[in-house]
Amino acid sequence: MEQRKIRFGLSLILWAWFSLYLAAPVMGAKIDCSPVTNSSNDLPRTAAIATNPAGTGAHSLGAGLAAVGSTTTPISVRVQPYNGPNAWMPLLQGGELEFGIMNILDAQMAQTGTGNYAKPNPGVRVVSGGVFPFTIGWFVRDRSDIKETKDLKGKRMAWDYGGHAITQTLQLIFLEAGGVKPTDLIQVRVSNINDGARGVVEGKMDVAESGIGIGLVEEVNAAEPVRFLSLPNTDNAKAILAKYGLSLVKSDPATGIKGDTYTIGYSLHLASSTKVGERTVYTLVKSWWENLSELQTKHPLFKRWTKENQALTNFRTPYHPGAIKFYREVGVWTPAHDAHLKEICQ
Repeated sequence: MEQRKIRFGLSLILWAWFSLYLAAPVMGAKIDCSPVTNSSNDLPRTAAIATNPAGTGAHSLGAGLAAVGSTTTPISVRVQPYNGPNAWMPLLQGGELEFGIMNILDAQMAQTGTGNYAKPNPGVRVVSGGVFPFTIGWFVRDRSDIKETKDLKGKRMAWDYGGHAITQTLQLIFLEAGGVKPTDLIQVRVSNINDGARGVVEGKMDVAESGIGIGLVEEVNAAEPVRFLSLPNTDNAKAILAKYGLSLVKSDPATGIKGDTYTIGYSLHLASSTKVGERTVYTLVKSWWENLSELQTKHPLFKRWTKENQALTNFRTPYHPGAIKFYREVGVWTPAHDAHLKEICQ
């Protein structure tokens, strides 16, 4: 890992660029709503779900979905971990992967070729609204003198995150909401979330980002107790997060949560593509819906994978027709969903 102080002038340029590119998806970037290109009615023998590395929330969700999908359908579903969606997105777009776990903002940026994505991936489609809220935060060693976000000035923060670029995007939003400028920090480049988290307890940095309530936090906390920082519970912080489709939420009790802690929450989707046939998506969505009680034994995160969250009304990326067909049959896809789909597809 390479450590360096952010240069003042460069940071101002990066901050301005970041604000513009994050605004782009919200300000009318073109959404592709083309039909599914895979017209086969045959179910595949295998299907893969791309996730983040083992120990992350995305990997735990993917593992649970794969296990239930494999035992309740003719499809053998497996998990394929990567550093992040930027690493596996070309495979999803090219039809070499069937599914992937990604958040609501990342899905839209990937589809439209904005933000962290140099070119559009027009085949991306939402299959399940997934988990809401999936909560993320920034943690320090519990014995650290960093008590509030304002104390981060001059401290070493995990930075860049390589193939999981949305992590860095969310981190910049966290800093904006917390009233901290990138110029206030020392950046420590890491390749993924796991490296950043482990670097904190190894003393290589002071603060890093992680999902809350995931195995990775349990791992680092066992090595040395950690503590998540709280964002200010203010209207200003809420407004900043809302610009990007995120929410300020009070965290549930979890490892590293010490007292009232306000964090970032968002929908963590299951995505697919137009290269995957309608029957395949329909079959697996139906299986996961009908076996939700079994899914919820696989990991605590599935407690927030509720039937009410699967057909969202505030989606930013089109749903897959196979998913829409099932959700319509069970009565959760309504005229309001159709109207929103028509609105974003114009």
